Amino acid sequence: MSDTREDDLIRAVQAGRLEAFEELIHLHGSHLRAFVAMRLPVAHLIDEIAHETFVFAYRHLEDFQAGTDFGKWLRAIAFNLIRQETLKYQRVAKNQERYLEHCLVQSSAKAGFRAEDPVIVYLEECVDGLPDGQRSLLRMKYRLSQSSREIAQALGQSEAWVRTTLCRVRSALRECIDAKAEAAS
Repeated sequence: MSDTREDDLIRAVQAGRLEAFEELIHLHGSHLRAFVAMRLPVAHLIDEIAHETFVFAYRHLEDFQAGTDFGKWLRAIAFNLIRQETLKYQRVAKNQERYLEHCLVQSSAKAGFRAEDPVIVYLEECVDGLPDGQRSLLRMKYRLSQSSREIAQALGQSEAWVRTTLCRVRSALRECIDAKAEAAS
């Protein structure tokens, strides 16, 4: 399609002809989905981000100047939506990690939680399933409240190794807890 035809479609939408926007969607839909998929390869989010991009573009089309690159404008909108989704995921993951750490501390202290709390029950089951070295590392961190430096010295490892291993153990515990919760529901 020529740029002139695309400009005509944009002007038609700006004039209130919704069917012209449908044609713009058909023109740019597959390219936009490919753009999103390359940056956020999560199947259910590809269509969602593409849809949100077109909705945003339609609502703000009066801000778009015909004659400029409409595809580039769509990709900029999609990029911002992808960034928002990524930041949201990072916040959720960080909150889950903090909650898991809180549960580990509470579980090791055995204070403040009822034994019936399913998250604590799953956590304790998952911790029991860890190899001895990983359980020992968790005990040093959460029961003995040792710093990464103190643990590294005691184990003859680097602080980076301690932090990385703790991160991996917490991730494994999160997956284990989620699997047990899903199996229970």
